[in-house]
Amino acid sequence: MGVGNGPRIEGFDSLFGSVDAVNIRSISGSTIKNSVSGNTATSTGISIVNSSGASYISFGGAGIVTSFSNTGITGANSRTLTAWVKFTSKAVQSVMSVGANGAGTGFGIETSSTVWNLSIGNSGVATTLTYDANVWYHVAYIGEFLTSNSITSKLYINGVLRYNASTASINTTNSPFYLGTNPARTLRLNGYISQAKVYKKALSEREITKNYNAMKGRYD
Repeated sequence: MGVGNGPRIEGFDSLFGSVDAVNIRSISGSTIKNSVSGNTATSTGISIVNSSGASYISFGGAGIVTSFSNTGITGANSRTLTAWVKFTSKAVQSVMSVGANGAGTGFGIETSSTVWNLSIGNSGVATTLTYDANVWYHVAYIGEFLTSNSITSKLYINGVLRYNASTASINTTNSPFYLGTNPARTLRLNGYISQAKVYKKALSEREITKNYNAMKGRYD
């Protein structure tokens, strides 16, 4: 079973939140919803761009979507964030995040002006993975619970595992899930998001790869 339009989504049973710019359950005019729960998002400064290929939400360096309250991912429990994203410029920016604005509580996908970064507990972890503007990427960030003091952080780019390391643990609270910014709302996305999903488990490599392959034709 999937969510609305499109092929089956691997990990669907653990899917907590989904925003998809071509899914009528997510986008209605200028209204954005979590297509799993039906909850309406709060958004400012964004626009919806419809195209024959990858329709998307445009953030323009100022927009924010606070898509729904997080009641499914708390403490250091395993989780996965995924998105189809295109940057219009290379900058310090946030793609998506979940958690609160406080020490040890945030979890998200960010970039510097040259490389992908991870936000773990609202502290940045730099990778050596470069990115380009004006290219669609499928990015998946997994936090897999190990102990009360550490998690395994994995970053997949276009279905390929590119970063894998043990990192400090987190303690996510019942806080909103953000698109286009971090919990502090200090970083903004210069670019577009077409799909964003949150799962209440660590997706496997097989699931990540299958989801990437199922949708990549939309972004070619």
